[in-house]
Amino acid sequence: MRRWQQKTALSVLFCFSAVSGATALAADKPGHGNKQMGESAQKVIANPNGMEKVNGVKTLQDYIVQEKELFDYLFQNHPVFKYQEEGRLIGMYKVSDRGEEYMDQGNGQKYSKRVGRPSAVQYRLAAKSILDFPNKFVGPEKCGECHAVQYEKWQRSRHAKTIRFPGEHPEVDNDLKKKLYGSDASILPDGVTPDAIYATVGTPRTKYGFIDSYLVRGSYHIEGGLLKDGTGTMVAGGNQFSRGWAEWLTPEMAKKIQKVIPDFPTKMEDFGASGSHQWGMTSYGAKYKKEFLFQPASSYCEVCHSFKFDFKNKQEYLDALGDPKKLQEHTISRGIACEECHGAGGHLDGGNGGGMPSNCERCHQRFNYVDELAETEQGKEKLEYAFNVKMKSSCPSCGTEGSQMFMSSHYDKGMRCSTCHDPHEVTGNDWKSGYTKPAIKKDCVDCHQVQAEMAANTSTHAKNSCTSCHMPNMGSCENFTAIQYPDMAGFDAVRKSHLWKIDVSPDRKTLNPPEGQPRKSTTKGWTVAQDENGHGYLDLMWTCARTSISDHDVVERKGCHSQFQSELSKGLHFKDQKEIYGKVMKWQTPVKDSLAKVEDALKRIDRKVAKNKLSIEDKTQVLLLTDKAREIVEFVRKDGSWGVHAPRYARKRMDAATTYVTQAEAIADGKGTKTASL
Repeated sequence: MRRWQQKTALSVLFCFSAVSGATALAADKPGHGNKQMGESAQKVIANPNGMEKVNGVKTLQDYIVQEKELFDYLFQNHPVFKYQEEGRLIGMYKVSDRGEEYMDQGNGQKYSKRVGRPSAVQYRLAAKSILDFPNKFVGPEKCGECHAVQYEKWQRSRHAKTIRFPGEHPEVDNDLKKKLYGSDASILPDGVTPDAIYATVGTPRTKYGFIDSYLVRGSYHIEGGLLKDGTGTMVAGGNQFSRGWAEWLTPEMAKKIQKVIPDFPTKMEDFGASGSHQWGMTSYGAKYKKEFLFQPASSYCEVCHSFKFDFKNKQEYLDALGDPKKLQEHTISRGIACEECHGAGGHLDGGNGGGMPSNCERCHQRFNYVDELAETEQGKEKLEYAFNVKMKSSCPSCGTEGSQMFMSSHYDKGMRCSTCHDPHEVTGNDWKSGYTKPAIKKDCVDCHQVQAEMAANTSTHAKNSCTSCHMPNMGSCENFTAIQYPDMAGFDAVRKSHLWKIDVSPDRKTLNPPEGQPRKSTTKGWTVAQDENGHGYLDLMWTCARTSISDHDVVERKGCHSQFQSELSKGLHFKDQKEIYGKVMKWQTPVKDSLAKVEDALKRIDRKVAKNKLSIEDKTQVLLLTDKAREIVEFVRKDGSWGVHAPRYARKRMDAATTYVTQAEAIADGKGTKTASL
């Protein structure tokens, strides 16, 4: 019997007799306030259908079975259960294991039922887990011994900073309890000290969370004591620092927004389950004082915020749990490092990687399967149509860049993440910045040359880039439900969208709840809209008037047209989508009308040239003039913005086309000059 199992045998009777009333009430649902893995995991463990015992290859259900011994250990050793047993726990814990994350999340059970096989919808599995012992990871520094250029690019990127130990936080002078942006919140929540955690998750761009010394997601804080001492009271939520809330959404700004949005929260109690007791500290993976996830890193964190150890066997690993220093000492790889994509040991002799065993989609293609979409005509033809974007309440989740792109015409044409991004150098600016500026190896203008030429002739948006309008920050990292108002294009918007297409409509919305349901962030089942071709699109509010303090395009362009960020004149602060639509129509209508008239004229001229007997000189002049007009028509059509990219220039070009066809038609009618100048 293992050492921790001996401890379990001695204490199990006490554990079951000391369960709180709240736990007893929840005991009918596995993992809800009781020491059980979730229902899906239990079913798999009872009757696994993996391949490891058949041919040594781990498949989905093998990974779920793999966690059982870890949970047995955690149920008897993690501080959560001590606090519970002693009646010092506020809020119910909900066990989140691989069964729940892989098979349940993203409506995986509904998809599995439809296709008749178990399937993970939302996540990709890593080639190797932190529970695989021994592994063949050598660490990024060893890869860098031969791949110096790639290492240098990687080590200054956010991919290298997704997991950081205490003492690796220059942005706060390595003081994880330092109050930030004038708020009462710090990187670590109340009662949690640097010596009680394994690592922090996050950078100054958006948020900070923590992984505790048992490698469990920090979804709680401690009141009146310290986690490291097991004192005080453990409280659900109040666990994640939010830069946007602490720095920008001050009480004064909240009151300003409330004048426009009457139900916008302005007091601590108004933020509800996603708030906490501190301005700037949200409840993530938790509902404040109500419930929180008990979620080991093996179930969730390691998929995208990766790390690996050099332990030789599981017992060494279990013995180190609870000792953060020991865990840190045995960490051989952190972050989205070389071997997370290229495999353990990569191409080296003795390694089991090489090539790309994993890719961007592992972390950046999180789906939600929508059963109702499977019943549509498009879904019956191609079931993948029912795979929508993973949502955090009413906003697209972080990690959905790939699932958004999957809904785009760009994807249909073969574009993938690495078409534009260098996987080694994903961050183009200082990783400590509050804004993301990805390093791009292929820019929009490399493919969209006509649009670039049109936009180069504008003065209205001369300083804007393509992404300013076509890639607004729209995604949520922290699921800050209380401040999500998608119809107002705010305010929990920290990740760039990857839909690109702008839908010019006075009322069609990008983000929508199920038909007939309230347009509130608390409504379940929000999705990203698709057009008649199955492509996602951006509405005009997100394109022009979003509010996002982490969107560098907004911040560097004087707040664009946001009511709450814009430094432009009041008349350019757009209040709703219909107002923006009206502005766009003023640009587009003259261009479209002119183009229609020119095209009609070209058809008339073609008929007249065929019918009328023109001299060679006149016919030549007509053809030269109509060719010039057609070039302009083709240019405006290929641009596709109908004047939005460059309003004055587009009208100027259409005026020229009108002049050409007017002259050509006059000559074809025998009324024009024979010396028309081109």
